[in-house]
This record gives sequence, C-alpha cells and structure tokens, in this order.
Amino acid sequence: MEAETDFMKIRHYVIDTVATNGNLPVRFPPTRKLAEMFGVSQPTALRAVRALIEEGYLTACKGGGTLSRPATLALSNQMKIYGLLTYQGRQVFDDLFFMEITSTAAKELMRRDCNFRTKTLYVETPPLLEKTVRQESLAGLILLYAEDHTASYAANLRKTGLPVISFIKRLEGISSVYDPVEKRVREILQRLFAENRTHILLVCRPDSYSTATIRAGAAKACAEAGIPAGQVIILDKSMAESREKIAELLEFGLKFDAVFFYSFHHAIYELLQSRFDFQEECRIICDDTSVTDDLNYTGYVVHYDLENAAKKLIDLLLNQTEHPEEPPQYAHVDFDMVLYRNGIPVKQTC
Repeated sequence: MEAETDFMKIRHYVIDTVATNGNLPVRFPPTRKLAEMFGVSQPTALRAVRALIEEGYLTACKGGGTLSRPATLALSNQMKIYGLLTYQGRQVFDDLFFMEITSTAAKELMRRDCNFRTKTLYVETPPLLEKTVRQESLAGLILLYAEDHTASYAANLRKTGLPVISFIKRLEGISSVYDPVEKRVREILQRLFAENRTHILLVCRPDSYSTATIRAGAAKACAEAGIPAGQVIILDKSMAESREKIAELLEFGLKFDAVFFYSFHHAIYELLQSRFDFQEECRIICDDTSVTDDLNYTGYVVHYDLENAAKKLIDLLLNQTEHPEEPPQYAHVDFDMVLYRNGIPVKQTC
C-alpha cells in the first residue's frame, strides 16, 4: 500500500506541474533525483515515470530525465485551474457532506468549459494561502465551508483581483451561495409546531458561525408560534458532552416529541432510539448526508438542492471573472423535507 502511495506522489507531481504550465514543455529530473525529492525508492519513481511515458504524458530525454508532452493532456493556453479549498485547507479525511459539496461544485464548473480544471488545495496554515494560490497559478478560488480565519486571507486575494467565491457558508465580502441556517431552523420548527410537537431538543456543535444563527432561528419560530423559548432546548457542546447531558435529562424523566439534529451523531441517535418510538412519539430531523443505509432511519430528512446551488455558484464565479469590480453577491441553497419510515421515503412535503 505504501509503494502505491509513493507511486501516486510522483504521478500527481508530474501531471499537476504540466497542467500549471499550460502548453509549455517541462523538463523533469532523472528518476534518482525524483526519488530523493519525494523520499521514495528509485524503483518506485522509475515505475511511475515509465507509466507516464507509456501513457504519453512524458518522453525520455537523451541527456537524462524526461520532457512533458502537454498536448497529450488536451491543454491549451485558455486552460484555467480553479482551487478548491475545504474547511481550513487541512482536511485529512472525507465524509459524505464534504464529498457532495466538492464534487457538485467541481462538476458544474468543468461542465461549463472544456478548458476548466479544478485542484484540491492543501494549506498548512491560512497565511500560506496566497503563496499556494500563486504557486499553483490558479484562475480562481472556491471556498467549501471555509473557516472565518481562512476566509480572511481569501478576502485579501479577492482584493487583488482573484475571483473568490464561497459555497455553503456566507462570508462577508465574498460572493456566497450559502445554507440559510436561520431560515432553515425557523421553518423546520414551524413544521414541528404545526404538528403539535412543542418540546424539542436541538443538537448542534460548538460552532460560533452556526450556533448564533440557530438560536436566532429558534427564537423567531417560538415567538411567532407563541411557544415558550425554554421548550426548545439547544445543546451546542461536543458530541460526547451532549450525549452525557441528554442521558441526564432522560434520567430525570424529561421527554421530547422531536429531536432536531443540526449536527448528527449516531451514538445520540441510538440513545434516543432506546427511549422513544420514532414512528409517532418522537420525530427525528436530520440532513441527507447523515442518513446511511444501515441506519434504517425514521423521521424527516432535509434534502438540499446542491445541483441548482452549484449553478448559482459557478454563475457568480464566472461573472466575477468577467466583472471583477462588481460587489459581492449572495444566494442561498434551497432545501425541502421528506418523511422517511424505516429507511424509505414515504411522503414528500413542501
């Protein structure tokens, strides 16, 4: 497995280097030097280079080393590479949420023009973002659920003329297609109140961005329905702390007729499942990236219209490329709710 990882290090380096140099040929050092550069064995480096030669990406040079063949990559002087920066730029693993927003945004961009490419960025620290963007010769930057600290450096790049947009989070000063957290929380609670479910537990993470808007949405929904705000309990601790608190509340005999997972956690779901009937007694709400086949889920599922959102996102990106002087623009991700019973959708609601 390690040899395969080393093989891909060389392969990604060569192809990325060729891509960022347009149609200009690039001279690569001998395999011995490549092996030293990446800390891999020479046989592995040799195997990677031979594969690239066989596929037509490289050609051997008489004096040693190799020369790129950019035309093989169907590149042109019009090719533009856009960086995809997830969260803080140091995402070490993927989950369904990040995979969906990344793939949806990237596919929509590349669907617009055959010369568009995307590259996932790794940034060791946010201050290195500008250096990374320059080194990669990026035509623009797409932020995927970026942290505010990271976004501040992206905003500085925007001021220099680089197109920068944000997906899922609304960032001030940066055009965004965002999840309308306050609106979503408000509408979901209104739905539950209409079903006469008024003792609600709302579980989220200790995230200042979402917590403040979650509380605002809950406060508005309660005020409009005449429901005492204290009947909606919001837990914004770590998942371990929240589970402990919920277990404590249940031991005291507190009951909920709905649990809204803004941030889903299987252990909390299983704890509640052991105490409540999810068919009618207690309604569960979570988003579609939390529902896996093995969960046999019963409750409301919030579905996001990511495809339409991605179209709005790329429209903003390309408009910004053509009109860099225009002020930031904002649009939100649409959503709907579907009722599931035992893992099967049974009712579409609007």
